[in-house]
Amino acid sequence: MQRKKIAVIGIGSFGKLFVRYLFDDGHEVIAIDKDPMIIDSIKDFVTIAVTLDATDEHALRSQGIADVDYAVIALADDFETSIICAESLKKCGVKNIYARYQTELQMKVLALLGIKDLFNPEEKAARSMAETLSFSGMRSSFLISDEYSVVEVTVPKRYINQTIADADLRHKYNINVITIKRPTINKDTKRASDSKSEKILGIPHGNTILKEDDIIVLFGSQTDLARFLET
Repeated sequence: MQRKKIAVIGIGSFGKLFVRYLFDDGHEVIAIDKDPMIIDSIKDFVTIAVTLDATDEHALRSQGIADVDYAVIALADDFETSIICAESLKKCGVKNIYARYQTELQMKVLALLGIKDLFNPEEKAARSMAETLSFSGMRSSFLISDEYSVVEVTVPKRYINQTIADADLRHKYNINVITIKRPTINKDTKRASDSKSEKILGIPHGNTILKEDDIIVLFGSQTDLARFLET
């Protein structure tokens, strides 16, 4: 993985988790917020934590904002600040800007400003949860984009003891099997709760046999995955 320099502006509940994940993944993370208490709470989990007004172009330049690989505007409740910040980042020469939106109108306004990479974590989380509850056997789902997802599904009964080649999901449904999680039991543990785990089988071959209780990890379009799950 290539180490990136990433600025995250607006350290709310989402921002706090986001910067920590980025930092844990080995990236150089600059956390920016106007609240000194928030910055103090996050300083040990990022590369640089700085208190400043994100609408101040000169203040942003002082932090070397033009040199970041990505700038993420994670503000949730102050859309006016998001707009001014986006304009300031563009003036500073930041090439890759991601901006958070909450409503369709906000999304349109940001798009008019030339911000192409827009995200709404609440919408993605809600959609993912809805999908998980809607389909029998689905364990979890992760949205790659508005069109594509990765889902974890308990292997349907109709495919138990079939090989991946025989199931032929690629041609029947236009979806790909990424990997398989297979439940295992470790008899050497003292506690029953510690005896159950899941083994990742890596990239499966066509002759891999699907067993009962296997979790298959699938990639495909929302439409194709829904067609598979509904049958």
